[in-house]
Amino acid sequence: MSSGTATARDLVPLPRGQVLMVGTGAFDVVKMPTWVMWLRVTCGWSVRVCLTASADLLVSRRALAAAAQAPVSGPAWDTEQGRVPHQELAEWADLVLVLPATVNFIGKCAAGIADDLALTMVMNTLAPVVIGPSIPATALRRPAVRRNLRTLAEDGFHVVPPGAGTSVHEGRSTDGWGSELGSALECAAKAFAEVREA
Repeated sequence: MSSGTATARDLVPLPRGQVLMVGTGAFDVVKMPTWVMWLRVTCGWSVRVCLTASADLLVSRRALAAAAQAPVSGPAWDTEQGRVPHQELAEWADLVLVLPATVNFIGKCAAGIADDLALTMVMNTLAPVVIGPSIPATALRRPAVRRNLRTLAEDGFHVVPPGAGTSVHEGRSTDGWGSELGSALECAAKAFAEVREA
């Protein structure tokens, strides 16, 4: 997808301009502050962030909050502010981008398991949910992993097509499933186009 402002906004017509980004514990989550900043500044969208417990160990909450100009949700289920966070986030979002999505998150989502804030929000939102897998090539050999990806697509989630990724372990590009913002936005554009055509 072009990095032009008009292109992203035109191809992904968000009713209220509100994107919720969910980060999980794949190493690419360290790119999230840059992705959030690009969506907010270049596209002019409001962005909020929700982290899983494993993502919270890898990426700076302060950097994400600064990039989004909004507090970061998760992994704690904070009801002290007098709100039900999973419902509030689910209703707020015009689009949910789970980027990157680990094998663990994908498996739980495919099984309908909602045991943390991010998963429960994903299960409750009516907004399109785009899932950008970050899966090692070795894990992709497992029938269970491939089955979970098929299940997500069959259940109405929008799964980003495979792309080469960089293995932190091997220190080189691999044939695994990498996650990038551009591919996720292209997938989101297709999701909104399907809605318009329906």
